[in-house]
Amino acid sequence: MFYTGYCDYNRFNPDCDIINRPGGSGDYLFLYLMTPMKVRLGGRTEMTKEGAFLLYTPGEAQIYEAVGRFKNSFVHFNCDNDSFIAAYDLPVNKIVYPPYPDAMNTLFKAIYVESVTKQDYYREQIDKLMHQLFIAFSRQLHTFPEGSGFQADLFEAFRKARIEILTHIDRKWDADSMAALTNHGTSQFYRYYRLFFNRSPKSELLDARMERSKYLLRVEKLPVAQAAIQAGFDSLPHFTRYFKKACGMTPSEYSRL
Repeated sequence: MFYTGYCDYNRFNPDCDIINRPGGSGDYLFLYLMTPMKVRLGGRTEMTKEGAFLLYTPGEAQIYEAVGRFKNSFVHFNCDNDSFIAAYDLPVNKIVYPPYPDAMNTLFKAIYVESVTKQDYYREQIDKLMHQLFIAFSRQLHTFPEGSGFQADLFEAFRKARIEILTHIDRKWDADSMAALTNHGTSQFYRYYRLFFNRSPKSELLDARMERSKYLLRVEKLPVAQAAIQAGFDSLPHFTRYFKKACGMTPSEYSRL
């Protein structure tokens, strides 16, 4: 479980202010630098741009200075153990630049609000928000690894297309209609989709349709033909063949389990 100490959101310090903690702060510090800073790390000084993030581990020197304006969001915290670092594959004591810092800052704000209002179950809520924060951080960094050349706006277009496809699985999707969601040709669409999500859109769509069909057969007890249609299959023989291949039994046999 995460236990937060002092935190703040969109905090302004005096211009050119310096934070100088050679021995660290005695806890973890997750820091979002919203203005350029000079940061001392590993015996050398690095100049950051806007939108830099840094996860300090306990005992690591925290030394940074604003070039002009000083604006940041941050959370000091402890946790039961440090397994979260490996679990979310987080970079520590290193400056990184996630492509969507505003999304991260929204979570900093939510943690700050919980910490100051202390409503019922605020500790539990903060723990959940900390997990969300690090999941969002990890996802952004792994989707756009440093030097990959990936464009954040391109990924966002494909992310929205993926959501549209997988939340409307009953539509009659084909390669052209899926690709049209991103204004790309079909070959480019399939290449980028696999690059971003490590799956083809067709395989993801079929898996989603299968999960819905199993629910309709087992829970809602729909007839096989009706379940197939509502799950997006326009051919009953195709549905039956795919279902048997995936589940090792026919839809009728599955519905009687």
